[in-house]
Amino acid sequence: MTLLGKLTAMAIAAGMALVVYPVAAHGFGERYDLPVPLSLYLFGAGAAVALSFVMMGVFVRGATGSYGYPRFNLLRWRAGRAVAHPVVVTALQLLGVAALVLVVMAGIVGSLNPAKNISPSLVWIIWWVGTAYVSALIGNVWRLVNPWNATFAWAERAYRAITPDGELGMGWRYPAALGVWPGVVAFLAFAWVEIVYIDSALPGRITQFALLYTVYMWTGMYLFGREAWLRHGDAFTLVYGFLARFSPTELRVTDAAVCAECSVDCSDADGDCIDCAECFVVAEPERRELNVRPYVVGLLRTKGRSASVMVLVLLLLSTVSFDGFASTPAWGRIFNALFAGFPDANIVGSIGLLGFTAIVMSVYIVFSGLMSAAGGFRLLPEQMGQAFVLSLIPIALAYHLAHFFSYLLIQGQSVIPLASDPFGLGRDLFGTAGYAINIGVISARTTWLLAVGAIVIGHVSAVYLAHVTALREIPERRHALRSQYPMLVLMVAYTMVSLWILSQPIVEPSAGN
Repeated sequence: MTLLGKLTAMAIAAGMALVVYPVAAHGFGERYDLPVPLSLYLFGAGAAVALSFVMMGVFVRGATGSYGYPRFNLLRWRAGRAVAHPVVVTALQLLGVAALVLVVMAGIVGSLNPAKNISPSLVWIIWWVGTAYVSALIGNVWRLVNPWNATFAWAERAYRAITPDGELGMGWRYPAALGVWPGVVAFLAFAWVEIVYIDSALPGRITQFALLYTVYMWTGMYLFGREAWLRHGDAFTLVYGFLARFSPTELRVTDAAVCAECSVDCSDADGDCIDCAECFVVAEPERRELNVRPYVVGLLRTKGRSASVMVLVLLLLSTVSFDGFASTPAWGRIFNALFAGFPDANIVGSIGLLGFTAIVMSVYIVFSGLMSAAGGFRLLPEQMGQAFVLSLIPIALAYHLAHFFSYLLIQGQSVIPLASDPFGLGRDLFGTAGYAINIGVISARTTWLLAVGAIVIGHVSAVYLAHVTALREIPERRHALRSQYPMLVLMVAYTMVSLWILSQPIVEPSAGN
């Protein structure tokens, strides 16, 4: 079968998957009549993204290295040092480990009813959605609360106390050729459970997956070392790390000698050591920085480019898009009418997830080739794809924000009553068991306006990152600008498609729309 034929088959499979895939919209709670036709929102958002490209072409004249942004070291102040104090760090680690233990125990001794058990809300709302927002808007908090990192680090310290000259683990060197492929596979498995698996909300299943991932993490860290496995095998260290590059905070070590002794190659292409917790812990206090920086600029770092990183970023973007796309009423009605009664929703949903992801990746590869040609082949298509893929992170973040924010505010309230009765055993530990969720905490109008703003800002940020990256990677300004024409087309198209998807749960069908 030709490549075109394979892509066509995957597209058909993805469409079939949407037929019976049972999704719960992460919902707005109500419908909302737009004050102007939806088409005006779509074209207006696309025009805003296109205009941003023109403005950047005029005003952003030179490439700025990732080291060139302004930053302010919070550790110069007592309040900043208090935030980074070991007591605070240990408290956050204990919080993460306690949450993991609570999830496991809830699945073992708690109610089988997901509505009465804290496990689904804690995992799918507070952890997955909430941590993503905190990572992007504040900083890489996952590094602190990661329970697998904390527990293995504690085991390492205990082992050294017993055997001062020994190290816990096999000490195998992580194969560079593996890249982050273990993390890619782990994240794909997680996305399948979240989006496709029909029993993903069952507390017992969540406990099983948590224990399975614990074994996976501890085994990888034992074989290859804690830092090496976190950076290559832990899907969430990778994904939250990507989102944290958007954030306004960073860890920095200014002692090159410390980085030379690091168990992983942590120095960026410009020689900076950013967000390496291992170096930060062992460096002298005067060589440490906890910096506030402008948003977005962390995504200009060039460290870690590889085909596997490109695939992981595209997987992040495609899975959250598929989650929304599969929830649109229009697609659901059409495909349910044609393919109702397919015997296994998990199989069809799996085909849809893989097919949709393959289509997104194929489109990006095609546009990488177009960018390479437009730029005079100063970069090969595969180099172009790897160089520009981090510019898609703001888009993934924007869609995540637009898609899940109301879900977090509304369904996230379920944690309030569940905190008093986490196992669904009829307790009322904190007097909140009778709390009723307020579905009016955010209106459909506010949600829609937030979605529009997030999508536009995310795509404009992506255009900026792609523009600066082009100026850095392609010496001739003329070729650098031309290389961005295909990317601009892709950004504008995706802006409009994203808003159309997000509009479906809230917009009443009308002639104007």
